[in-house]
Amino acid sequence: MPTPDLSTAVWRKARMSETAQGCVEVASLGGDFMAVRDSKDVTKAAHIYPVSDWQDLLARLRGERPTVGRIVVTVAEQLVILRDGDGVASQSHEFTFHEWACFLDGVRNREAQLIAA
Repeated sequence: MPTPDLSTAVWRKARMSETAQGCVEVASLGGDFMAVRDSKDVTKAAHIYPVSDWQDLLARLRGERPTVGRIVVTVAEQLVILRDGDGVASQSHEFTFHEWACFLDGVRNREAQLIAA
């Protein structure tokens, strides 16, 4: 997949994250792909996923599907790590527990801005 131009992407976050300094940000890329980044470090490359993989992650986070999928979430001692499990060489994104909790709240409440358009 060619690297999409993210310069015009509209980045969105969960409502609970609106006043937060750092958060999980997502952008719909023309309906076929979703981009994910950490707002604390926008110089890191965003992860790009097919919409089906993004929807699978959201369903797994809501407990609606088994926990195995392309997008890998690891809860570590002090943070939550999001990485691409498809063998793609990319940097992982690291979120504080508070940032991840805000994101999860939006996922569980099915906030439209977090779902692929």
